[in-house]
Amino acid sequence: MKNNLSAKQMVRIQEIFGERVRFNKVERIVYSHDMGIMPEQIRGLMECVPDAVVQPINVEEVIALCKISCEENIPLVPRGAGSAGFGGSVPAKAGVVVDFVRMNQILAIDTEKMTACVQPGVIWSNLEKELNKRGLALRAYPSSANSSTVAGWVAQGGSGYGSYEFGDCSQNIISADVVLPNGELKTFSGEGLKYIYNLCGITGMIVKVEVKAREKDEESVILSAFPDMKSTAKFLNGLSEKKILLWNVSLTTPAYTALKQKALEHYVLPEDQYLVTMVFPKPRRSSVEKQIQDLTAAYNGKIMREKLAKEEWEDKFYPMRFKKLGPTLVASEVVIPIKEVESFVSEIERKYKGEFALEGTMVGSDKISILGFMLADERKLGFPLAYACALDVIDTGEKYDGKVFSIGMYFTDRARNFYGVQQLDEIWRYKQSIDRENLMNPGKIIPPSIDKNSPTKKLTTAMKVANAGSGLIGLAGRLLSKWQGNNFESPLDEHLTDDTFSCAMCGYCRNVCTVFDAMPWESNSPRGKYFLLNQYIKGKIPMDDEVGKALYACTTCKKCDTVCQIRAHNAHHWMALRYEFYKNKLHNTGLEFIRNNVLTTGNFWGIPAQERLKWLDVATEKHGEIAYWSGCWAATIMDNMAQNTTRILEHLEIPFVHYGEDERCCGLYLALGGYKKDFQELVKSNLEMFKKSGVETIVFSCPGCYATFNENYPQMALEMGLECNIRFKHIVVYLSELIADGKLTFTTPLNHKVTYHDSCHVGRWFGHYHEPRNIILAIPGLELREMEHVKEQGLCCGLVSAFDSLPSVAHSGMTRVREAEATGAEYLVTNCAGCGSQFNATCHAMGTKVKQMDLTELVARAIGIPTNDPSEKIGAYMGQCVELLKDSVLAPIVVSQGTKK
Repeated sequence: MKNNLSAKQMVRIQEIFGERVRFNKVERIVYSHDMGIMPEQIRGLMECVPDAVVQPINVEEVIALCKISCEENIPLVPRGAGSAGFGGSVPAKAGVVVDFVRMNQILAIDTEKMTACVQPGVIWSNLEKELNKRGLALRAYPSSANSSTVAGWVAQGGSGYGSYEFGDCSQNIISADVVLPNGELKTFSGEGLKYIYNLCGITGMIVKVEVKAREKDEESVILSAFPDMKSTAKFLNGLSEKKILLWNVSLTTPAYTALKQKALEHYVLPEDQYLVTMVFPKPRRSSVEKQIQDLTAAYNGKIMREKLAKEEWEDKFYPMRFKKLGPTLVASEVVIPIKEVESFVSEIERKYKGEFALEGTMVGSDKISILGFMLADERKLGFPLAYACALDVIDTGEKYDGKVFSIGMYFTDRARNFYGVQQLDEIWRYKQSIDRENLMNPGKIIPPSIDKNSPTKKLTTAMKVANAGSGLIGLAGRLLSKWQGNNFESPLDEHLTDDTFSCAMCGYCRNVCTVFDAMPWESNSPRGKYFLLNQYIKGKIPMDDEVGKALYACTTCKKCDTVCQIRAHNAHHWMALRYEFYKNKLHNTGLEFIRNNVLTTGNFWGIPAQERLKWLDVATEKHGEIAYWSGCWAATIMDNMAQNTTRILEHLEIPFVHYGEDERCCGLYLALGGYKKDFQELVKSNLEMFKKSGVETIVFSCPGCYATFNENYPQMALEMGLECNIRFKHIVVYLSELIADGKLTFTTPLNHKVTYHDSCHVGRWFGHYHEPRNIILAIPGLELREMEHVKEQGLCCGLVSAFDSLPSVAHSGMTRVREAEATGAEYLVTNCAGCGSQFNATCHAMGTKVKQMDLTELVARAIGIPTNDPSEKIGAYMGQCVELLKDSVLAPIVVSQGTKK
């Protein structure tokens, strides 16, 4: 892959950014796209793969980079979250992508002036949370607020939720500090904002923004339904004429509602009605509600139940739920006068017979921004022709005095209509005065007819050709796609392939990903992984060790699953990929060592079985209904967990089976390493052992074992034709049940303040949030203080990253321990040997007041059972673990004389 930078230029850039610059193939590839899905024929017309990616942490670094750009003639491309679909953050002439992800601090919030000053990479939803803590809220924010950045929306321009009352983005920012192409730092405000707003950074890089806020109020939502578009349009115009004091007004067509409900398999709204969602501060309800009721009735509408209205509003950040039905969407967005909304929507519905699903948000009282989606499939030959439908929708919008939502790279030929001839000429003159060599995001905004050196000349020509007769071309593409069979071949399984192409590329996963939080490179995000898989499936990149390493980085915390637009099972996909790596002769060197331990000694640590059982000091059974599975970590590094559990069971006179020296690893680390054959043999051996002992229920201390037995064993058993009909329970569930049944009561008060950590495999994997809290609340004297991120939003301890990046482990551990310390709790309570070991070691290393304690220790103490402190053993074993895994990498399997090395 060609790199246009010289060795000298790379050195100069690296001197500024150090480890925060990437020149490697994978990172350059994942920064070559945004949210939009473009036909490969169009992508091929630009140099969209950058030569490097840098991540500045302060203004001084941005200034230094701009100076190098001028001296070395290197194009720069500023990038927020890449959550738009107009190509504004995609290179057109290679160069250096400047990713502002690390400049993400909220600098100040003024509650009196109701303003906030932020760095460019602050995500809108994060800013909203901080404002809410101070009794404020954003006046308006984009529908992509869960991922898009403040500076990104300023550079992109446009409207969003709240724009009915407060207008578009430009009306909600006060000022912006910008580093000009020559390195000068300048503040823009008032009329001067026109030189940076909605220009994709062609006049400089935004490094600070001051935004307006409002008082926070509880929201009221009303949902009205209408039988036809004519009635709906009259209603929308009526809202404006009567000046009803609303904050937000949104429209959805029947096709949109039908597709979304089909994707969710949740049918609650009428699919033959046009829906209008209205949101306003609750204090206005007395003056607003009656007006809406009267206006709705006047135009043959009806008010839907409040529950449905709230449900519809709460799902507002997920407009692409139905992308998985495509798996590609042809998208188009236009802004049209509200007086033309009936004509526009009716023509699109008539022309596409309901295939184009439309939803819109009003901008002020006189315009509406309409986003349209049509299902397509980028894997089929007809997709480039079907893409022309998007151009036809824009043409239709312009026919009704509207314009495209944004220009970016793809619609520069419409810039005159968008900005107006006079303003566009003014922008171009200013651009030339500060960036004569056109190094700042070249190819954006300015059409080639004005910028004779534009790198998007071929692209603009191709778009014009596609635009000529786009309605007919689009029709041909739709028909061609329907006629083609599903003969697309993929090296990956069907579910992973479908989700790869269905990924909305929205970037919501980035804001929650454990690995990305520690090391915020796009390749570490789930979105980055899906784009790499997209390119791999298409045969554009090989499954080599560099690609594999990027795909490997995952703690399987499932946080990305909770925010995914298409509800993909991402963590399961990344696990399944481990087998793909092994097929491609790639393995993790650390896991190869663990594999040898498991196969020779039966456990992670490679310790002889008899050595692992010194903690077992109660009687056990060989045959019975209930078994206890201690696991590699709880039986070794945190053996107090196993000892507490068995002592509790003895105290309660519950007989249980323990397999003693025959208890082997559950196989999680074999699955993580992609060693499928080894894993299958272990599954078979363990299931035979369970059957022989007659157990019906197995209780686990380790969430990893619990998840492996619940998720992987039934699947593998099915593949091998074996029975797997045992109930698997984590100890927190079992103890909670004993309390509910009155079999476990507490006699010793524990006067402590505690906070509780939801481990990923007990929490997000299986939803056990209430059971551990039930146990804590049942123990007299305990005060539970929750951390900022709990339950479904709980942070991952990050320990699984040890096989990929030890710095990520440290970052995750310290982040969570700081949250626990902030509660003022004495103990950070865990339910997992991995999480417990991580936090125990981290608390000691940081010297925190809060200390780690396992939940079973609280239970044991509360019923008078003596317990042991595992800290010394944890320190020793964690040191061994770090030493073992410090050089762990994903690397090719070397075969020499029939032996794997």
